[in-house]
Amino acid sequence: MATTKDYRLGEFTFPRGWFMIAESTELDTYKPLAVRFFGKDFALYRGRSSGRVVLLDAYCPHMKTHLAAPNTTSYVVIDGQGTNIDGDGLRCPYHAWRFGPDGKCDDIPYHQGAIPAAACVKSWTVVESLGAVWVWHDPEGGEPEWDHPSLPVWQDPAWVHPKWDHLGMLNQHPQEIIDNIGDYGHLGPIHGSTVARYENEFKGIHAIQRQCGGHRTLVNESGVSPDLHTITSYHGPGLLTSHLTGMEESYMLIAHTPVDDGSIK
Repeated sequence: MATTKDYRLGEFTFPRGWFMIAESTELDTYKPLAVRFFGKDFALYRGRSSGRVVLLDAYCPHMKTHLAAPNTTSYVVIDGQGTNIDGDGLRCPYHAWRFGPDGKCDDIPYHQGAIPAAACVKSWTVVESLGAVWVWHDPEGGEPEWDHPSLPVWQDPAWVHPKWDHLGMLNQHPQEIIDNIGDYGHLGPIHGSTVARYENEFKGIHAIQRQCGGHRTLVNESGVSPDLHTITSYHGPGLLTSHLTGMEESYMLIAHTPVDDGSIK
């Protein structure tokens, strides 16, 4: 299992960009999710008032209780009918401190005075797109430098509605996944492609691969493979989109997000 240090990728362990952290439907129960990415634990939830998605650092600054760990015994959860989501905020199950979508504590039930500014957790920039939740990760804490992932045909009723398929945890560095975009040599042995044309283009945040040729798996009823044309691109380091035309037109999306140094999901 290679690490960022092994690849000599610089001072930051995890890359900058938009990364998928959940499917949107995972939040429809209005219960917070405990998730882990970029070597950190987070609390992910959908606000009950507005429906907005919120991602907070996981641990309450008071006594380091996990804000989203499964809990059935705290009366914060019991009184909340199975959840500690309160409006668009999230209450700590230990002392019932409530943290708003901005990460600031806005209510301490047993405290009447001003709430200290230190009573806060980091709130992360998240958006919903492509049926998923995406977080902007920047090790230097900067604002998003490019738009979140999108695909115009996603909402087109003429297309079959896609679903995400989870492949689980992989002990791989994200660099090994991204390197695939320029790996001509594996196309025949792994994918059965008989490549007639192949080129790469690197443009800003996009790494683009164009290829066409026959295929040993994707064949018609006569066993013949028409030329398969693919345009594959990375939207930053976290999402691959491939547009395939030939026998049928389709799109394939592959998202991968660092969990810890040397592992992805």
